[in-house]
Amino acid sequence: MGPGGHGEVLQDPLADSARVIRGSGTGLRSPSGVGHARSMEVAPDVPALDEIVAELRILRERGLVRLRHTDLRDLSRAASRTGLARAVDGGPGAVEAMLRAAVENLGGGNLGGAASATFGLGRGERDMAAQDRRRRAALSYGVSIERFRKHHERIVLEQVAEEILKLCMTSGFPDRPHSIRAEIAQQIDLLGQIGDNRFPIIVHIEPVELLSDVDILVVPENVYLQLPQYFKSSVSAAVRNAAAIKNTDGEVVTDVVGDDLTSWLRRHGRVGLPVAPGTVAAVAPGQMANQRIRRIYHAAITAPVPGTNYYDVEPAAIVGSVRNVFSLARAERDLFEPALSSLAFPLLGAGRGGLDPATSFTWLWTALERELRDDRPWTIHFVTRRRSSAELIVAKLSEAHAIAAGR
Repeated sequence: MGPGGHGEVLQDPLADSARVIRGSGTGLRSPSGVGHARSMEVAPDVPALDEIVAELRILRERGLVRLRHTDLRDLSRAASRTGLARAVDGGPGAVEAMLRAAVENLGGGNLGGAASATFGLGRGERDMAAQDRRRRAALSYGVSIERFRKHHERIVLEQVAEEILKLCMTSGFPDRPHSIRAEIAQQIDLLGQIGDNRFPIIVHIEPVELLSDVDILVVPENVYLQLPQYFKSSVSAAVRNAAAIKNTDGEVVTDVVGDDLTSWLRRHGRVGLPVAPGTVAAVAPGQMANQRIRRIYHAAITAPVPGTNYYDVEPAAIVGSVRNVFSLARAERDLFEPALSSLAFPLLGAGRGGLDPATSFTWLWTALERELRDDRPWTIHFVTRRRSSAELIVAKLSEAHAIAAGR
């Protein structure tokens, strides 16, 4: 059946806690037997990630020249845990020293450059106005100021906060330099079992463009497989931008995902025409290969409602997409060295599709249960940038286990 018929797989070959999650006849537990997502050790005086991000936002607005006159209690608490307070005799200098160390630990690149510009850490930038620092930070990514403000700036602040927390942990527990963070974990490790097969489940709390070390990334699309513009706020737009090849000014030189998907549509005679919901098209990862993403699978999930700006999502589209993702993944698995072994899913249809996240995950997990009885289990990743959605995923998996266990 062609792309305009029933949904199908259409491949482009080679172009301390954790729980066990059981589906039907499956279970949920942790390798250590502990009962909450990733047990962590953290001092009670270390602020949470959200508290640090909130004060970094204030510092970004006010600038370093007003640091002494700005109430940043959580950043000061964090600085006191790093040991930097003693090195610079405490006070505002400790916060600045901690900030500089955190940005330095980002390792440069677009992210490090944008972080440095955001806080005015470069030579001659200290007294620069907030809007000028934002403009300079946007140049690091080669995007508009508005796009940076709405999208990249949040990533920058969260990543700097992550590095600050790492500094707190490595200095706060000298006898345990790699203590894991508790309430600010960005990855929740679980262990699933369906039938006789056990497999890792990893829930990522991060923007999809920062995902790494996953073989196959599933990206939801509309049934026209028409990509959104780079600056749009969606999984598809973020992946398209992350995969693109850019010059030193941040301008797109090669739209890897867009070009490959257009070629796919031409080969299948679907340019300007819809494919069936559930259809899956595979393309190369472009620059995301640097993050060890090996394949991108575009899944036709949403169908536009004629005459409106809205989309519909049917359960059959998600079920069909998951089925076709696995069919294609099995076909491609041994074409790569080492063989493909992991897949990452966002919450399908929960963006422009308008699905409630709980409904999206219920449909997604139901479909996954049917596919994960493979004799060569896959590692399953779920990726969301919202902590509330990650918590929902873990709760839903626990609920599935309770139902399966008859409780």
